[in-house]
Amino acid sequence: MGVANDHELGVPAMSVTVTIHFPVSDVAKAIEGLHSNAKFLEEITESTRGAGMLHHRFVSGDGELMVIDEWETAEQFQSFFDGNPKVAEVMASIGMTGPPEITVFGSIDAPGTV
Repeated sequence: MGVANDHELGVPAMSVTVTIHFPVSDVAKAIEGLHSNAKFLEEITESTRGAGMLHHRFVSGDGELMVIDEWETAEQFQSFFDGNPKVAEVMASIGMTGPPEITVFGSIDAPGTV
C-alpha cells in the first residue's frame, strides 16, 4: 500500500524552487565567464522551455554565484541538470572552486504568498 501524493488526490501539484550555489574564487571573473558563454546560456534556457522550468535567475554573493530556479517538479530539474552537457561547460568557465551545492525546496500554500 503506497502513499498517495497530492496530484493523485486531485490536488494541483505545486512547483519546486531549486537553488544551486557555485563557489568561485573571483565573482567578477565568474560573471565575465557567464557573459562570455552567452550563446550557451541562451541555448540552455531555450532547451528548458516546455521541459518544466518556470523561472530562472542568477545572483551573486560573497565568493559565489547562485542560480534560483522554479521548476514544475524536482524530477524535471534533475533530468535537465544531469542530461545537459552544456551545463558542465558553463560551470567550468566560471572558475568554480568546488562542487555546486543543490537544494530543492517544495512550495507550500501559506497565507500571504504571492
